[in-house]
Amino acid sequence: AWNGSTETARAVAFAMPLLRAASRVLVLSVEGGTVPGPSAEDLARSLACEGVAAEHRALPAGRRTPGETFLAEAKAFGSDLLIKGAYTQSRLRQMIFGGPTSHLLAHADLPMLMAH
Repeated sequence: AWNGSTETARAVAFAMPLLRAASRVLVLSVEGGTVPGPSAEDLARSLACEGVAAEHRALPAGRRTPGETFLAEAKAFGSDLLIKGAYTQSRLRQMIFGGPTSHLLAHADLPMLMAH
């Protein structure tokens, strides 16, 4: 679940041993759920330099929230682990509006590796 943030980059770095052993990797970003930073394509290219063949997909904003989209796409891809940075938004914004992290923590039915 890529959003271009420092938190997500940290989660990817922590997960490198798992990513290197994975049979398939999908880097997914959702419009409206990103911050300024590298794109999903940029991350997939960076992972390729580390020997990880990763697909990338950048989805437009739709009727679902980014959190809902991450879970639906992970299920469709057959993922057995979701890697995501946690709480990129400020605490106040997260408390008032919610966010992908809150949604994933409440609704995920697969293991997640998260970092802040």
